[in-house]
Amino acid sequence: MLQSQYPLFPRSLSLALEFGLRSVLRQHARLVVLLLFGLLYTANASAQQSILYGTVTDRETGETLLGVNLLLEDSTGTTTDLEGRYRLALDPDRQRFSVSYLGYEPQNRTVSLMPGEERQLDLQLIPKTQELAVMVISTSQYEKSLEETSISIDVLPSRLIANTNSVTLNDALQRAPGVYLLDGQANIRGGTGFTYGAGSRVLLVLDDQPMLTADRSDAKWAFIPMENVEQIEVIKGASSVLYGASALNGVIHVRTVWPGSKPETGVEVYTGVYGRPDSANRQWWDFPPYTAGANLWHRRKFDRMDLVLGAHGSRELTHLEGQENTRARLHGKLRFRPKKNDNLSYGLGFMGMYNDESSYLIWANEDSGAYQPFGGTEAPLTTLLDWKYAWLSLDPFLTAFDKAGGTHRVKGRLYNNYTTYPDTNGGSWLSNIDYRYLKPFFKSVNVTTGFQGFYFRVRDGNLGAHTGVLGGVYFQVDKEFFNRLQADFGFRMEFYDTDSASGTGRPILKAGLNHQASPTVFLRASFGQGYRFPSLVERYSSTNVGALRIYPNDTLKPEYGWNGELGLKRTITAGNWQGYADVAVYWTEYFDMSEFVFDNWGGPGAGGLGFRTINISRARMLGSEFTVQGSGTIGQVQLNLIGGYNYVYPADLSADSSNRNAGTFLSNAVRGFGQADSAFLSGLLKYRFRHMARLDAEVVWRKWRVGADINFYSYMERIDPVFEDFGIPPGIPEFRESHNQGDLILGTRLAFAPTENTSIAVLVRNATDREYALRVGKLDAPRNFRLQYRMTL
Repeated sequence: MLQSQYPLFPRSLSLALEFGLRSVLRQHARLVVLLLFGLLYTANASAQQSILYGTVTDRETGETLLGVNLLLEDSTGTTTDLEGRYRLALDPDRQRFSVSYLGYEPQNRTVSLMPGEERQLDLQLIPKTQELAVMVISTSQYEKSLEETSISIDVLPSRLIANTNSVTLNDALQRAPGVYLLDGQANIRGGTGFTYGAGSRVLLVLDDQPMLTADRSDAKWAFIPMENVEQIEVIKGASSVLYGASALNGVIHVRTVWPGSKPETGVEVYTGVYGRPDSANRQWWDFPPYTAGANLWHRRKFDRMDLVLGAHGSRELTHLEGQENTRARLHGKLRFRPKKNDNLSYGLGFMGMYNDESSYLIWANEDSGAYQPFGGTEAPLTTLLDWKYAWLSLDPFLTAFDKAGGTHRVKGRLYNNYTTYPDTNGGSWLSNIDYRYLKPFFKSVNVTTGFQGFYFRVRDGNLGAHTGVLGGVYFQVDKEFFNRLQADFGFRMEFYDTDSASGTGRPILKAGLNHQASPTVFLRASFGQGYRFPSLVERYSSTNVGALRIYPNDTLKPEYGWNGELGLKRTITAGNWQGYADVAVYWTEYFDMSEFVFDNWGGPGAGGLGFRTINISRARMLGSEFTVQGSGTIGQVQLNLIGGYNYVYPADLSADSSNRNAGTFLSNAVRGFGQADSAFLSGLLKYRFRHMARLDAEVVWRKWRVGADINFYSYMERIDPVFEDFGIPPGIPEFRESHNQGDLILGTRLAFAPTENTSIAVLVRNATDREYALRVGKLDAPRNFRLQYRMTL
């Protein structure tokens, strides 16, 4: 048994913790049995107690509220269930209790009951007028108002997803401030460079469960059921305490919808074409490349069952020769509430998808071959990557509310993907269980604790055979002081046991404060740590991509880091329009940071050109971000907007050791905001945009909806030198020299809704037909057009 690569405790204590964590995971069945006995014991408590029961709703909307705290003076109590119902056991005679829920005005009630009496008391809570109507759960695992969080978090609502025809998750993320994607890898505030499907520092979470594959540890954006998404929460900064490995740069948490009081059936169909490139000699097609697809969904609430179904099918032939995909996806989830126990619910989520795609790696040259792949389209020289995927996910879950006011949540996921390559195939299985306990104590303390366990098994012709177990325990407490100050503190400890290494990970901490300085101003400060284990692809993949090669690195070490932030949020209300403006300053440190490097790894000459992931000792980033978001009506016009600007100074401390001095680093960060010399640029991390801005605005008037989106990316100053030194592929230095002022991309959309339940929209992306390449050697799409039709019943 090996000790952790980053030991913090003495070896004896590390081994004791590791043994204890494994024992917990091996005996989780015993814990479930004990939990059930505890619930039965609680259910048969003294019959002489009185019972107060009822439903808690929003006074303005009438919607039931989940997780409302009802606490007696002795600090015992309960919380409302999935239907907003509560059942509170009281001693006979006069009793006082409080009712509290984040985002709503608290209430104090007094009741007098006879021994054994059961009385119904329905409650209505009043929303706080100065707070936003946006609730998030990602930061604490219970609903919290957006302005009361201690870290930066952006929310993309379902309305934005639908109106922009975001048919995959990566489409939607292009609207999130401070976020961009390079070849499918999410980057939050410059925390990730170019990795091309090999690991991720951003953890994708779907309905509280991690959604990274066992073999590549990457996110499959097309697997997310966008037709059933309620909202997307983007956490910025290290978040490993509650979510574990890979949440080093942040978390993208997708919450799918449950049915409302009325059934809903909907369909969306769309089609689109790519326009001609600016330079006619780059056009390789006779018939324009196109995209077409459809989404279907049905949501319905039965007496004791909730049902959600969704389906997607699409075909796309892109502007890049040989890059195309065909997809079919099915999604659904069921939730049951047994008649004999209103405090219990259980269910199953499921997803399946088939994806046949060819992925474009790099151009043939920057002139006539800018839209054609290096090495042509035929094997063995082509750099196109042909893959066929089949994915399946089964997600059982159970939620139980006990009479002490606690909530027990057990969630699992069996995630299987099977991949067919041109010359081999492989499969991976990832199963996990997450037990989580949430409990309000006193009037202003919420505790979240639990454990996670993961088992993976990979059998791949390229990666080999691998198995392993990972697990962790975590604890977080949220406390409110004086109705204005909120604090949170969390701790996590992990162990891992794989076929290549085992041990205990270093403890992970988080802490945060949020102070309401006035009715509209919220100040916050936070600190969080994170870590990431190398993916199997990074350590073991050895394959050819035409004339290029992917090289393994079995000595790759885990990377870890921390993020600190200071922020201010100002809520804005104008009539029925509500929004906020937010400013944040952040500092991020990475240790043993890994980067995907293009170089000559095979010896003299250009014959060994390829990609390999290596550790660079340390990285440090300092940045600032301004964000604005809001929605509502001003007069007769509805205005929806989201946008922001981010500046980051991403320093590679192994390239410029002077930045290890905090004073020098701060001076460089300030100086580099406006101008940068060659010495400054040589110390930057590669594949980052130091300046990035975006805005999506939409106006709705009567039956018309008009929208526009603007994105600006500054010049990417540093790339791998080998692209320029070897001239393979040709044209990269010349293209970069002629496109060194950054890129401004504009999109527009116009929609008409002839009825309340139907709409037709025309969308133009890259409306000015800007020629640009966010990732070196791969041109982004020229002007392209979409036609979208939506109908709900």
